[in-house]
Amino acid sequence: MRLTSSFAVFRFDPGEQDLARPRWLAREHKLAEAEEEYRKALGRNPDLFAGWQELFELLRRSRRYHDALDVAEAAARHWGDDAAMPHTLRGAALVDLGRIGDGVATLQRAIELDDALALAWHEYGYASYRAGHHTEALLALDRAFALEPHTDTLMLRGRIFRDGGRYDAAEVAFQGAMQSTDHDVPRHEAEREIHATRRAAALGGKRPRDFTPREQWFAVKGGILLLDRADGAALDRRLARAVGQLVGLAAEVRWQPAAVAGVTPADQGLAEAVAAAFGVPALGSATLDPADRPLIVTVRNDGGEAWQKQVDRLGRWRSGYAFALVEPPGTDEGADAVGVGEDVPDFLIGAALRAAFGVGIAPAAPDPEALALARQPLTPWRQRASGTPA
Repeated sequence: MRLTSSFAVFRFDPGEQDLARPRWLAREHKLAEAEEEYRKALGRNPDLFAGWQELFELLRRSRRYHDALDVAEAAARHWGDDAAMPHTLRGAALVDLGRIGDGVATLQRAIELDDALALAWHEYGYASYRAGHHTEALLALDRAFALEPHTDTLMLRGRIFRDGGRYDAAEVAFQGAMQSTDHDVPRHEAEREIHATRRAAALGGKRPRDFTPREQWFAVKGGILLLDRADGAALDRRLARAVGQLVGLAAEVRWQPAAVAGVTPADQGLAEAVAAAFGVPALGSATLDPADRPLIVTVRNDGGEAWQKQVDRLGRWRSGYAFALVEPPGTDEGADAVGVGEDVPDFLIGAALRAAFGVGIAPAAPDPEALALARQPLTPWRQRASGTPA
C-alpha cells in the first residue's frame, strides 16, 4: 500500500523535474534503477522534499522497512531534528516494523512541528488504523485530505470503512479515488478495491474479521481457495488433492475447457497432469483459441509478466479459466482457482510435484464452502464471460 505522496490529486512542481526519470522508472516497475536515480537526484539536490518521500515509499513498497528507516534517518540529518518530514518518515517506518507505539509517538511529534503537513496526518491515520483506533484514523485522514487531496488517503478511508463492515461507504471512497486520478496505477488499484468491497458485501453482511480463510481469499482476491490454509497434510498430498478438487469443482460449476496450457515452459508438467485429469489435450499457450475455453495453469503464481499476459488474453477473449497450484497471498493478479494459498519456496514445490503426480490425479469433490463461493455471481470468470471487469 502506498502511503506517501506519489499520486496527489493535484500536483505540479517545476522544481521537481529532476525526479521525472526515477518516477518513470518506478511506474515501469524498474525498482532497482528507480532507487539508484532517486539517490542520484538527492545527491545532486538534497533539498528535493518529494525525493525523500518517494525514495522512502519505493523501499517501503518492496517491504525493505529497515532500509526505509535508514532513509528517514538520512533525511533527519539533512533537514534537522526540528523538521516534520523526517519525523513523519521515521514514524511510518517504525509502524511498518511493528513498533506501533513508537511510530504513533513519532508521528505526533511530526504534527506538533508542522500541523499543516498532510503526509504526517495521513501516516498518523494509518498508524491509528494499525493500532485499532478507527475513529481517530478517519479524523486524521479527513485532516490530511483537507490539506492535500490525495488518492491514497481516499483508498485508506475505504479500507477502514470496509474493515468495519461499512461497505457502501467504502465503495464511495474507492470510487472517489478512482475518479480523482489520471494515473493508471492508482486507478487500477481503486477498481480492484471496489470489486473486493462488493465481494465482501456479498458474503452475508459479515465484517471481514469474521470471514473464514476461504471467504477472506474470495473477498480480497476473487479466487476460490481449494485447500484451507489450516490443512496440515504433506505438501505433495495437498498438491495432488488440489488438482483433483479442481476437476471436481469444474464439473460442478460447468467449466468445460477443451484444452489446458501452461503459462511458461516450466508449467508444462502441471499442464499435462491437469489435461490428463480433464481428458483434454495439453497445448502450447501460443496455439490456443477462444473457442477452446482454455484452462491456463501455473505451478506458482507470482503475478509476473507471463501470467499477466495470459490472463489478459482470457479477458479479451471473454473465455477460459486460470488455475494456480500455489499462489502467495500477496499476489495481486490472482487465479480463478487456487490450490494452496501460501508462499511455498520453489524447491519445495518441485519435489512435491514429482511425488504428487507420479501416480496420476483422481477427481475429488471440492469442499462445500469452496463450491458455494464458486457459485457466487461475482467470481472473476463469470464477470469475464459477461464482459464486466472483475
